[in-house]
Amino acid sequence: GALWMCIVLNPHCKLEQKASWLKQLKKWNSVDVCPWEDGNHGNELPNLTNALPQGANANQENMGQCRSLEYQHLPAHKFLEEGESYLTLAVEVALIGLGQQRIMPDGLYAQEKVCRNEEQLISKLQEIELDDTLVKIFRKQAVFLLEAGPYSGLGEVVHRESVPMHTFAKYLFTSLLPHDAELAYKTALRAMRLLVLESTAPSGDMSRPHHIASVVPNRYPRWFTLSHIESQQCELASTMLTAAKGDVRRLETVLESIQKNIHSSSHIFKLAQDAFKIATLMDSLPDITLLKVSLELGLQ
Repeated sequence: GALWMCIVLNPHCKLEQKASWLKQLKKWNSVDVCPWEDGNHGNELPNLTNALPQGANANQENMGQCRSLEYQHLPAHKFLEEGESYLTLAVEVALIGLGQQRIMPDGLYAQEKVCRNEEQLISKLQEIELDDTLVKIFRKQAVFLLEAGPYSGLGEVVHRESVPMHTFAKYLFTSLLPHDAELAYKTALRAMRLLVLESTAPSGDMSRPHHIASVVPNRYPRWFTLSHIESQQCELASTMLTAAKGDVRRLETVLESIQKNIHSSSHIFKLAQDAFKIATLMDSLPDITLLKVSLELGLQ
């Protein structure tokens, strides 16, 4: 949209060109999904938004292509190109939408909707059995999201008030773990952050009262769903602890991530309990490293 705005507002363009663009844009606007690059395939495009189970958008602006997802009613395995089907394309669109960085909206209803819609979409994705083709898509998207710029919620740098990726990362982690454990952990560890709770040194002269008034609201935005978000963060950490049993290096990495990113004492205590339970399962000898993790978290 921004790119088209630049093109259309070009002062050196002739009226005929603008009329032609308007006609083309109107034609594309009548298609349910974005057209192919040469613009000549409008009538051949499948409706990707109907290629997954019914879900919803994590927010209205950034997950529009994920809005209505109903894969049972399409010939999901009709192949478009080699290795591509309506189902694979729809899954990829859903992963792109879920991984986009988006600012937490204002208001209780809008914030609850963000959580609810994301969870609904993920629950529908969980109904799909991953084959080799879909696993490749998951790998590709996970790598892309980790390396992408500011559009990605799993990028190296995100806005302090962007919606956390804990729920999505837990799904990616469990999906990727049997196929690419290194990528699974890298994705989950990147998603553990919860920047809205990080203390930041305010700028300006704090000795004057009017500066304090202007800074404090920005430091503590009103996240009505914060307790739910923190519980999702805790679930992600617990999932990693369970998977890392017996792997000293990974357990230490997960412990460091918990100590750095989780700010709730009750959730840290719950993770200490989880680690102890996982370490002392009846069918095996106690995992010493996990017991140490449990002790460290308990002390913290």
